[in-house]
Amino acid sequence: MKIFVPASARRPLQGGGWVFTRNIMKALAGKVEFVDVLKDADIYFIPGPTLAERAEVTEAKRLGKKIVFRVDNVPRNSRNRNTGTSRLYDFAQIADSVIYQSEWAKNWIMPFVKKDGHVILNGCDTDIFKPEGEKNIKEGKPQYLYSRYNRDEIKRWEKAWYLFQMIYYDNPKAHLWIVGRFTPEYSEYGFDFFGGAEERFRYLGLIEEQEEMARIYRAADFFLYTYEMDACSNTLVEAVMCGLKIVFDTDDDGSAFEVVNADKKDLTLEGMGKKYLEVFKEMMK
Repeated sequence: MKIFVPASARRPLQGGGWVFTRNIMKALAGKVEFVDVLKDADIYFIPGPTLAERAEVTEAKRLGKKIVFRVDNVPRNSRNRNTGTSRLYDFAQIADSVIYQSEWAKNWIMPFVKKDGHVILNGCDTDIFKPEGEKNIKEGKPQYLYSRYNRDEIKRWEKAWYLFQMIYYDNPKAHLWIVGRFTPEYSEYGFDFFGGAEERFRYLGLIEEQEEMARIYRAADFFLYTYEMDACSNTLVEAVMCGLKIVFDTDDDGSAFEVVNADKKDLTLEGMGKKYLEVFKEMMK
């Protein structure tokens, strides 16, 4: 079985779609053949609506390739040249099979794309993200963690900020690590904490190396999960698989409870890969 993944999805970048692409290619290594030329493929696999170009998807259809489309949340038009949701809809219509990241995502997105499909949660690389292994030095009792890659509004930093301020009032020994992209004003002015809490956090910046992120996860006790409407957060999956307790505080948790309550086997690359392989085999019948 030969599978073509768009070059734009295989770029060595951070972010949900690119991390997923690396993970699924590792999970299926030796089980399928990934090819670099579209005409050689049996299946054209789209890891997310913003990770493929319309012209290439149309060409794959013209060549008679089976198209499997993973719905990667609902991309914002404001960040995708006003083409995010239109690509989501159009690719779903063209696809022979659609994969949703969670039941929550399916319930949310299927009425728009009008295409039924499979549900497969994201898995993470448990060679890296596991409870055992090296840890950062813990700085609090307990140690909290908030992490995001970009400044996406749905990650709700302000809510996490408020949560930790209240946690500190109850326990001045608590400490917070902050990971991700923030404007310089945040770090320059103590992330706006006050009343003593400004002494109980550390900003670790943007962590690109997975092994370093795993050491941070393992050293923390709690992960502050304040994301809204997230189809299946890779960060949450990694935190769960590293053994953190999850602090929820959101009116719309997206797939968070599905992830936390899932069989841990389904959150591994092996578990995820097995389910994707079943979809690909189904396409070849």
